Amino acid sequence: MTRMRVAIAGAWLSGVFVVALTATVVWAQCWGQEAKKSRYANARLLVDTQEVAAHLEDASMRLVDLRNKGAEGYQEYAKGHIPGAVYLNWQEIDDVTSNQKGLPMDQTKAETVFGKLGIDENTRVVAYDDSGGLWSARLFFVLEFFGHKNVAVLNGGLTKWTQEGRPLSANEPKITAKKFVARPNPKLVATAEWVKDNLKNPGVCLVDARSPIEYEGKRTHPGKTEDPEIKRGGRIPGAVSINWTDTINPEDKTFKSAEELQKMFEKAGATKDREIVTYCRTGVRAAHDYFVARLLGYEKVRNYDGSWIDWGNRPELPLEQ
Repeated sequence: MTRMRVAIAGAWLSGVFVVALTATVVWAQCWGQEAKKSRYANARLLVDTQEVAAHLEDASMRLVDLRNKGAEGYQEYAKGHIPGAVYLNWQEIDDVTSNQKGLPMDQTKAETVFGKLGIDENTRVVAYDDSGGLWSARLFFVLEFFGHKNVAVLNGGLTKWTQEGRPLSANEPKITAKKFVARPNPKLVATAEWVKDNLKNPGVCLVDARSPIEYEGKRTHPGKTEDPEIKRGGRIPGAVSINWTDTINPEDKTFKSAEELQKMFEKAGATKDREIVTYCRTGVRAAHDYFVARLLGYEKVRNYDGSWIDWGNRPELPLEQ
């Protein structure tokens, strides 16, 4: 009788395990379904508001709010955010000194920051903002560089979420810290020296994600006439322009269709047979173009993370205007 009870209990537990495992597999497969319909080659990197709404209670998902409004970023988050989301200031995941060494940020700091957010190798990270994925793409790039394989951007971010009348919460979730193990991939970053050595390499395409006025060398900051942080204006010789704002729809901040984006990249000469190297002023807008390239299925993509704040302050490096 005892053995029978054990056998029945074991069978029941096995059944629960199978159901749980099946649910996990189904849950994982559902991500990126809307993006797949839009024919993005790497559809799993872009998730829809409905997909997130359906899994708000799932403990294995970590929503990260990256709204950037200076000191007001956290205040906006505190007023209302997607339920369960944690806040992260983008400045926590960028560092010019580390960029010059071929890192998006200090590795030890990365392990601390992401660990405190409750992220480990089993965590499904979904990043969002209200700026068309600009700051979310930065988190995507940094996590991908450090070897995290389960990270995506919320298409349309908070803009689309609120337009659809979806709920917001002022409650900050309790976070259980986890161990984040960084596994850097140096092939995803370019330094100034790497770029200089490959300026005449036909297999490399430099993509400038800045505004046209910066690309033309008339200004070194998108919103200021004077920029005391950068001495020279211009662009890296041979670089093509793909302004990051041209890749999103202004109405709801969603990404343009795969067909539109692919035509945009190919028209600029950023084709899939070349290694794409993105840059901007500080590596954030560059991360956005990096993300778009990855979404389209480009396999060889780097971010020159030092970008113009590095190149523009080094008089020995060539430039065009």
